[in-house]
Amino acid sequence: MTCSPPKFRTDLIVRARRTDAGPGFVVKDPVAGAFFVLREVEHFITQQLDGRTPLDIVRQRTEERFGASLLPDILDAFIRKLDSGGLLQHGTGRTHDREKRKDRVGGSLLYLRFRILDPASFFDRLVRLVPFAFTPHFVVLASATVFLAAGVFVANWETYAADVPRLYQLSTLPLLAVLMFLVVSAHEVAHGVTCRRFGGEVRDVGVMLIYFQPALYCDVSDAWLFPEKSRRLWVSFAGPFFELFLWALATLAWRVTDGETWINHLALVVMTGSGVKTLLNFNPLIKLDGYYLLSDCLDIPNLRRKSFRYVGDLVRRPFGAAGPMAAAAPSRRERRIYVAYGLAAMAGSIVLLAYVGVTVGGFLIDHGQPVTLLLFTGLLGTRIRRRIHSLFGRSTGRSADPDDGDAGAPGTGTSPRAVEPATARKQAWTRISWTPSMRRFAWPAALAAAVALLLFGRMELRIAGPFNARPVDNADVRAAIEGIVEHVYVDEGDQVTAGQPIARLSDKDLRASWLKADAEIRESRARLQILETGPTAQEIAVAKAAVVKAKDQLDYARSRLARFGQLHERGLLSRTDLEAHQQLADTSENTLAEAQARLAALVRSTRPEQIDELKARIEQSDSQRRYFEEQLQLSTVLSPETGVVATPSRELKELRGKLVTKGDLIAKVYDFRTMTAYITISEKDIADIRVGQPVVLKARAYPDVDFHGVVTSIATSAQPGSTAGAGTLSGTASSGVPDVGNKTILVTTQVDNHALLLKPEMTGHAKVFCGDRRILDLMTRRIARTIKVEFWSWW
Repeated sequence: MTCSPPKFRTDLIVRARRTDAGPGFVVKDPVAGAFFVLREVEHFITQQLDGRTPLDIVRQRTEERFGASLLPDILDAFIRKLDSGGLLQHGTGRTHDREKRKDRVGGSLLYLRFRILDPASFFDRLVRLVPFAFTPHFVVLASATVFLAAGVFVANWETYAADVPRLYQLSTLPLLAVLMFLVVSAHEVAHGVTCRRFGGEVRDVGVMLIYFQPALYCDVSDAWLFPEKSRRLWVSFAGPFFELFLWALATLAWRVTDGETWINHLALVVMTGSGVKTLLNFNPLIKLDGYYLLSDCLDIPNLRRKSFRYVGDLVRRPFGAAGPMAAAAPSRRERRIYVAYGLAAMAGSIVLLAYVGVTVGGFLIDHGQPVTLLLFTGLLGTRIRRRIHSLFGRSTGRSADPDDGDAGAPGTGTSPRAVEPATARKQAWTRISWTPSMRRFAWPAALAAAVALLLFGRMELRIAGPFNARPVDNADVRAAIEGIVEHVYVDEGDQVTAGQPIARLSDKDLRASWLKADAEIRESRARLQILETGPTAQEIAVAKAAVVKAKDQLDYARSRLARFGQLHERGLLSRTDLEAHQQLADTSENTLAEAQARLAALVRSTRPEQIDELKARIEQSDSQRRYFEEQLQLSTVLSPETGVVATPSRELKELRGKLVTKGDLIAKVYDFRTMTAYITISEKDIADIRVGQPVVLKARAYPDVDFHGVVTSIATSAQPGSTAGAGTLSGTASSGVPDVGNKTILVTTQVDNHALLLKPEMTGHAKVFCGDRRILDLMTRRIARTIKVEFWSWW
């Protein structure tokens, strides 16, 4: 501190602003471009810092004004904070000059920003050119367009999914880069124009490298000076809202234009790029528009940094390592927000870093890139170290957020420490009294406990992988003959027993053929019986009588012919009458010959070959009848197994009246009482799996039900796999992270399913319990395997 009383800078711009936490003030440093938020008590103190009033007087005035005590050390800490922020006229901390505003490069390695130009005059002209954009009519029209486009997009999702592969071309990348640059430029211009329209200054536009990904930014930090929250929100929302409007226009253009035109292709590129970017942009865990909208809604600038610092102080507090933040008591509302957002953002960052590390690291290991892996590990280690330091490192006045570059967004500066009455500075965690001796041994004791837990603690090694359920016994019910399905007796889910009818085919033609064959058999058997019995005496007597009669008729005919022949010679009878009597004599002679032949055949009895012929005909007809009987039986389709009908009802209904050929599928019958689960295990973890080990399965359909079994078999060969089915951190071995080149092995288990919950082809995840292991072995198992196998191949 200087010997003379401190003086608050007179060139600072101060604006009153009402917040959810009460009256507040925003301070802008026009030289450094930084912003600070002061509470009512803090603002009152700064108004007393005129360079002449001693701090004791300032403290007394503050206590009189607010009716609470203000400790001298708290006031000194606040003055030092003002000094470090460059808000004092003769501060001994960092100073600002006008050259700082001209710095072209700033930020951190992974959050680098490059200032390009001062766009003030451009935005002034643009505000005059687009006054209609700030009218309610335009907002309503744009909103309606967005909703219409969203409906069109949902209704035509299948068409869009079919069009997206058109973008998977190398030639599309330059076009995508150019269009996205234009769309992002319009996005940032919307931020700047809106800020300028409400009276703010926009003096900085440039490019940022966020994790080495280029992005434009527009510094609209002047929005913090707006007293109305609605205007601040509109400044933050203007960019994504205008980009959504462009997305809607592109979607409608894509839908109404022909797919072969260049307009349709451009619209597809814009709607795809802007759609994905908008989803990311509204994520409040990333320092983009969604984060700043949330910060504005909550009236908490630098929300991310404050949340990280508060959570870090909570973690360090039991070890006596809490920093200056412990002296400032946020309100109950702020504490809830800090904890909720801090944990969510920190978890999101750690998950993202872990995913990137596992994915990229695994790819580099599998492809043998040790140098690239070393560089990547160093970069990732830096990020992880800073994340861990934000929790366990010693708190300082600097940001606990490694990405604390807020350029292009409100809240760039560091807010001074809040000054609260001493009676209000109680935290829930200060109720625990930590003595110096306790704090001295806290870290060694915690470290010793952690080492002992790692060395002597044991946990179950659980290797996990996805599973697919199938029945142990299943049968396909197929048609044994060709025919038209006349009836289906079952429905999906019906319980059936072996031999129970499933369906019946039309048997009209078969039954007619059977009746015909049966009639032929009866006829042939009757004729055979006649042949085998032979002629009777009565039949012979009748035949002899027929011979005698025929002989008498012949004698009579011959006598008449002789008499009429004499008359013809005398000329008393015509030639014609004589020929007629000659014909009668010939007929009588033929009749006699036939009667004598029948009598001779009857006397000689039946021939054996006739009997054999009839017997063969009877056997043939009987074979045909038995065939038709079997066909009639097969026309009723029976279940070969006991189980449950698994064929969908729709397919069973469609079978009625349908012609099926021999071998066509009628239905599927599964025995669900015992199911087989095929578990996909990474080849990297198969060495710890043995037959007989217990298995627990969780099906996606029944998350609250555990299915138990044991390993019954392990496949003898590996097969290609797209995901690593196992890992071992924290005792559970499923990572689900793509593992290039990894192969999998099927492990089989049988599960009791008498409740019939599991259905064929259901999926989920299974855990194989491989016995107790040391916690240290579980945590180092994956990296040890990588070093012993993957790294071994590099030397």
